[in-house]
Amino acid sequence: MPGNHDVKPYFLQIRNWKIRNMVLLYWEAREMFLASRRLLRKDVFLRFDKMKELSDILFEIKEEHHLIFKRLVDLQKKKFEKSRKIMPDEIETEFMNNIGLLFHKIMVMRELKYLRDHYVEENDAFQKSEESLLYNLNKIEELFERGIEILKSLISRHKDNILLLTLLLEDPDRTKRHFGQDLNDMLEQFVDGRGLDEVYYSVGKFYAENGWNDKAKKMLKEAMKRNPGHQNAKAELAKID
Repeated sequence: MPGNHDVKPYFLQIRNWKIRNMVLLYWEAREMFLASRRLLRKDVFLRFDKMKELSDILFEIKEEHHLIFKRLVDLQKKKFEKSRKIMPDEIETEFMNNIGLLFHKIMVMRELKYLRDHYVEENDAFQKSEESLLYNLNKIEELFERGIEILKSLISRHKDNILLLTLLLEDPDRTKRHFGQDLNDMLEQFVDGRGLDEVYYSVGKFYAENGWNDKAKKMLKEAMKRNPGHQNAKAELAKID
């Protein structure tokens, strides 16, 4: 990545974990929002405490991002802070912008909801507050949908991140729920000319090396299922058994 020759080694060491965690937190935030959105369709508006919880998750993603990536300090000039952090690429910057917009839109909704619930307003002011709440709600939904497309690109950019790969594999239903694709379709991004058996093998080997034997067995057996002649998977499985 450009401009990363002077990055502190620590940031490079934790990058894969942080990116995995950001994707996971984004899923959690989107799931919480969609659950609240379903309630709204039943005429139950988002609760104030739920909006606070949602904004807290988004704030955590912001902090994770800013921990390893340089902050954008001037949008017009595309100027970043001077630090020994990682210079974000276009997709990483777009992801941060999406998170920032979501966070601030939800903060606005929290204020509007609090005013509506705790203070008496004239009818026209109340109506405007209601319209503003619904407007922001629709914008948040659009931002989350755009965020999913950004995440797809982010994952593709970080296809060497095996921790991201484990996240997709550990809960195939959740992966499909967010990305609208079967797991194998998502995994094609990680193949690079290899078969899917190699993807499962690499994850199984990673789990085995880190002592997660049950998970390792599951992945290695999947690799063997896809390619019964996979000698490396067979050998790795024998070490565990």
